[in-house]
Amino acid sequence: PSSMTITSEATEYDVEALLELAREKSAQGRQSLVNTLSDLFGEDVSEISDRERTAMQAILHRLVHSTEREVRRAVAQRFADSNMISVEDAFKLASDDIEIAYPILKHSTVLRDLELIEIIRNRTFEHHLAISQRKILSPKVTGELVEVGRQKVIVNLLGNSGAKFHRKTLERLVEESQMVEIYREPLVHRSELSEELAKRMFVWVSAALREHIVSRYHLDED
Repeated sequence: PSSMTITSEATEYDVEALLELAREKSAQGRQSLVNTLSDLFGEDVSEISDRERTAMQAILHRLVHSTEREVRRAVAQRFADSNMISVEDAFKLASDDIEIAYPILKHSTVLRDLELIEIIRNRTFEHHLAISQRKILSPKVTGELVEVGRQKVIVNLLGNSGAKFHRKTLERLVEESQMVEIYREPLVHRSELSEELAKRMFVWVSAALREHIVSRYHLDED
């Protein structure tokens, strides 16, 4: 299997060979699978034909849906940031146990807001944490995470420069920061925090954060 090539004539052979390799329960068998997947998909995918891409995705689909946990984890780790994996298969892995889902949730650019919101509504706190670390998060997704209300997830979001917020979401968090101290510092340092919201927070933040607000917005200290 380590020397397999992807061709339209050999596609079914490749699928079966990979699935047989996936059934190997030894550490060596699992490593062979990872190596084989890397060989198959490690080339510049911009150079492959549509038929070869279809064959590759067929192999991935069957591995994601038909194999044991360790194989799913190997696939998730290897293809977390690959656009070769389909939306359906990325969603399947992202909805799995967190040990499998984590790299997909954090890195996959295939997942859309629709899939991320579905996972937020139906999966665990650990899945939420992984999503909060993504490089880019839309206001729709951050709004869903804030709605769930897990403080550690929200702190992650506020510290993530790639996360974007609707104004109403920021207003909600500013109000909650009266009682939730750990929101205050990351909120005050958000680039989109308006002067109006910063002034509102001025009443309850620490002396150091008050100095930051005065300096950032060029306010009169009095």
